[in-house]
Order: sequence, then C-alpha cells, then structure tokens
Amino acid sequence: MTVQAKIESGIQDVLQGAPARPVLVTALAGAMQGVGGGLGWSLLPPLMPDIAADLSISHAMGGVVWGAAPFGIAVAAPMGGAAVDRWGARWVAGLAIMVGALACASRALATGPWTMAIAMLGFGLHVGFVAPAIPKILASHVPLQNLGRANGIALICYTFGTAITVLVARTWLAPMLGGWRMAMVAAGVAMVLTGLLWLWLVRDRAALSRHAGLADVLKLAKNAQLMRVAGIQLLLFGGYLALLGSLPRLLTDAGMSASEVGVAVASWLGVAGVANLGGAWLSDKVGLRRPFIIGGAMLAAAALGIMAIVPGSPGLWLAVAAIGGGCFAPLVLTLPLELPGVGVSRAGAALGLLLLVGQLGGFLLPVATGAVAGAGGFSAALGLLAFAHLLIVVPAMGLMETGSRARVGAAAMDPASAAVTGPVTSDAASAS
Repeated sequence: MTVQAKIESGIQDVLQGAPARPVLVTALAGAMQGVGGGLGWSLLPPLMPDIAADLSISHAMGGVVWGAAPFGIAVAAPMGGAAVDRWGARWVAGLAIMVGALACASRALATGPWTMAIAMLGFGLHVGFVAPAIPKILASHVPLQNLGRANGIALICYTFGTAITVLVARTWLAPMLGGWRMAMVAAGVAMVLTGLLWLWLVRDRAALSRHAGLADVLKLAKNAQLMRVAGIQLLLFGGYLALLGSLPRLLTDAGMSASEVGVAVASWLGVAGVANLGGAWLSDKVGLRRPFIIGGAMLAAAALGIMAIVPGSPGLWLAVAAIGGGCFAPLVLTLPLELPGVGVSRAGAALGLLLLVGQLGGFLLPVATGAVAGAGGFSAALGLLAFAHLLIVVPAMGLMETGSRARVGAAAMDPASAAVTGPVTSDAASAS
C-alpha cells in the first residue's frame, strides 16, 4: 500500500456509523469561529485606542497584551489536541468555549495592562481546546476532497466576523453598550449561546482514542512534514495577529479617524475572507497545495514590503496582502489530516502540536511588532511582517504535495492500493 493510500485508509477507517451532516456541522464550525474568534478575540484591537487610554497601555505593552492570547493557545494546545482525540470534538469544544466566554467577559474587570494580559491569556487557553476540534469534526462529516473548502468556510466566518467587529466595535457597539467594558461582557454572552448550540446539535463521528494523551502529541514532533506545516503556521498566523493587533492603533496614530480605520481594517479582513474560501476551493479543484502556499506567501510579503515603503496608500496593498495570506490559510489546517501518519484518528494531537508551535509565533511576532513600531513606527513594523511572510517559503519548499492530484497519482502507480481503500469519497461522501 502506498503512503497516500494509507492516508485514505486511515481517514476512512475511524469513521463511525452516525449520519454525516456536512452542511450543519460546517455551519456550526463557522459559528464557533465567527463568534469565538471573530467577535470574542478580535474585539480587542479596534477598542485598543480607548482601552490603552483608560489603562495606560504603551505600544510595547499592547503587543504583550495582544500576544498573551496566542501564548495561552500554545500552552493549552497539546492538552486540547489530546483531549479532542480522547473525549471528542463535541464536548471538548463546547465546554471550552464556555470557559472562553468567562475569560472574555472578565476583561471588563481589568484595572491595568497586566490584568488585561491575564484575561487575554485565559481566553487563549480556551482556544487551545476549541481550535483542534474544528478541523477534526469537519473531517469526519465532510468528504475528503471537499475538506479544504470546508475549512475555508469555517475560516471565512472567522475573518468576516473579525471584519464586522472591527468595523462596528468602536463606532457603534461600544457606544451603544456604554463603553468597551460592557462590549466585552456582551461578547461573552454571545459565546455562551454559541457553545450551547454546538453541544445541542453537533455529534462526533470519529472513533474516540480513549487512551490519547500528551505523549501522542509529542510523538508527532518526529514527523518532519508536520513540523514544516507548524513552521508555516508560526509565521502566517503570527504575522496575521501582529498585523491585526497593531493596525488599528498605528493607523489612528497616523491621523485616521475611527471610522476610516474601521473601514480600512474591515476591508483587509473582508478580502482575506474571500481569499480563504476562493483559495481553498481552487486548491481542492486543481488538487494541489504547495503552489498556493508558496505563491501566496510571496505575494503577501511583496505587498507588505511595498506598503512599508509607500505608507500613503494602505488600502490597496493591504488587500493584496490579504489575498496572498488568505488563499492558503485554510490549507494549513487541512494539511495535517492529509499527511502520512496522521489522519482523522490523530488529528487532534497533530493540530494540538501545530497550534503549540504556531501560536508561539502569535505571541512573539505581536510583541516584536509592538517593540519595532514603538522604535521605528509604521514602516518598520510592516517591514518586519513582510520578512516574516517571506520566510514561509523556506518550510513550504520542502513540503510534500498532499492534494488530490498526488493521491490519484499514487493510486495509478499502485492500483492495488485503490482496491484496498476505495474511492476518496467512499465513506464520508456516501453518508452525506
């Protein structure tokens, strides 16, 4: 049996007899991303000018506050990944988002930069349990050849949720609720409602690994291909968080009004959301992953570099950077399920490890960007992020191709493997 055939077999063998509900589960995965991430997490940057004035937060300390959430994800992700494999995506993600809601609402009690950072750290801890659950539950309900676009749909909900939040948080939501503190409480309530809906309607189909533990996560560190994906995630997601966390304040300091900043950042996120879906759909269609990752990273790096040199036209270059990074972001979450030695049965552990490594970038890059912005301003910060995106090409060049074209080629080289595994859609597609 070829390596690619083993991937197919590993994915299909762990699916249980419960009916697949691809549309419902994809919609609920999108809701978890849009409310938990798009609203609960992303409410901080647009309100940071007000929060910074209220709590005396400097540029550098703002990077620490924003970076505390991904640091929390990195700490919790190995435990979250193992928990998802052991107890299932339904209960782990559903209960975790309740804890995240409490952390989100607790920001309203912050009295200074360090108490806000602690609240953000607590919020990040819950994401470490929710994030591995989303791709795993999708892989057990959605046909394999559509997995990239399913992750793209979930991710577009996150980016669109973030775009809407950035657009209305400071101009409408906070004033309507009486300030940024009550906005945090309202976001927490929305997260609780989403979690209850998830627990009510979602069902696990992947067989549970009753003895899964942290050792299973650490063992996957020997998978060189998975670690390449983790390196890509470190730079991509870290760069995204650094840009999201710094743009509102940098643009405000540059003289833009609150509404202008909201439109600029929301437009960037909106384009990224469209690219999330379009890039994943096209990748599934042509059956390739690597060209989208390498080409997208180079495009984003070029756009951010130009923006650093010509800061007077941020809108256009932000949009180009969004297309570059957005077109392959869902593929990074899809690749672990396609790599040899992973599959659905170990998806939680693999994604936990991916998040552990990747979210370190989500902590380090915002902190570094905040420090660079304080010392060198807008252009210096963007130059750093352009370089980070360019570095994505390094691990991507050694990444194996796991798209459907590679699987078809493997089956053609070893026809016997096709008889063992059946067509790509054999189990999940027939159930859907």
